[in-house]
Amino acid sequence: MLRGFDRRMLVVCLIFILAGCENNNSTPPHDFGSNDPNLYVACGDSITEGDEVGVTPGGYPVILASMLGKTVINQGYGGDTTISGIDVVGTSLADYKPGYVLILFGANDVIHSFDTNTTIQNLQIMIEAAKNNNTIPVVGTVMPMSLGHAIFEGGVEQLNPEIIKLADREGIAVADLWTAFGNNPDLIIYDGLHPTDAGNQVIATTFYNALK
Repeated sequence: MLRGFDRRMLVVCLIFILAGCENNNSTPPHDFGSNDPNLYVACGDSITEGDEVGVTPGGYPVILASMLGKTVINQGYGGDTTISGIDVVGTSLADYKPGYVLILFGANDVIHSFDTNTTIQNLQIMIEAAKNNNTIPVVGTVMPMSLGHAIFEGGVEQLNPEIIKLADREGIAVADLWTAFGNNPDLIIYDGLHPTDAGNQVIATTFYNALK
């Protein structure tokens, strides 16, 4: 018969054994396939492209590359919607084989009065394309709009919660720029749409935190 002390030691041993079993069942490392896990591609519109007057060229991808110590390829094109974004993401996955793709579309969808469901469906196509390519996708919400673009802010407020829900359904990280920007006027330039240098820093930091 085990004495009290022996029984306590047996319980302790069992706890450590069970803990070891749980560790063995932890999520395995991501299989990047033939992709480069140290390569990131940022896909988006002019907010990603970052060529606005008075703003440091290269947009947030330049800042993010410095933060990560990795290569971030800028595939932002002014005026792009989620419709054209599907092709941009698909081409980027095929041409660069990145480990990660950062998806930031939706501002032009709102400006052109796209139906929210259409935008979400297009974003889902991009996310699934990345997953099928063994690339890890991260999706961003749309920044607030103000001043000359303030008329579209209602569309942004309607779209962003759906982007967050999409990310949750897909089990991917979301860079919530809408929340990160808040109502800070110093983060958006005179047109009420594009980020200042400080705004690009916020975008980069938000994506960095989402990636980590």
